[in-house]
Amino acid sequence: MKRFLMIGTAGVLGALCRYFVGMGVGAFWGADFPLGTLLVNLSGCFVLAYLTTYLFRLTILNTDLVVAIGTGFLGAYTTFSTFTLEAVRLFESGHAISAVTYVGLSFLAGNLLAWLGFRLGERRFVRKREAVKEGDV
Repeated sequence: MKRFLMIGTAGVLGALCRYFVGMGVGAFWGADFPLGTLLVNLSGCFVLAYLTTYLFRLTILNTDLVVAIGTGFLGAYTTFSTFTLEAVRLFESGHAISAVTYVGLSFLAGNLLAWLGFRLGERRFVRKREAVKEGDV
């Protein structure tokens, strides 16, 4: 039961963060291009990849907390359904170039940021493990 409550609480926080980022970016950038959703999804790609290769591999983290962050917060923060809806709306409204740009940026930059998150997380994890072996921590 504790795990479900943690996932739910983290999910609420992730959804609120997604909403505020989307609203803030939309107010600044405008609504012609779904930049808010793009930034949310790209940052989620990086953060999840980083966390899974660094923080989630550390044995000091509680399994419930790992699931709450990964599934709850980041699952609610990022949004594939909104991404696809916005891409279809761009196509439907005659903005095919913007739609292709949006889909392409989401895929390419998302994969690049996930790769970067994995690399940075792995590097930090290895350094932390070596420091523990040497007694520096």
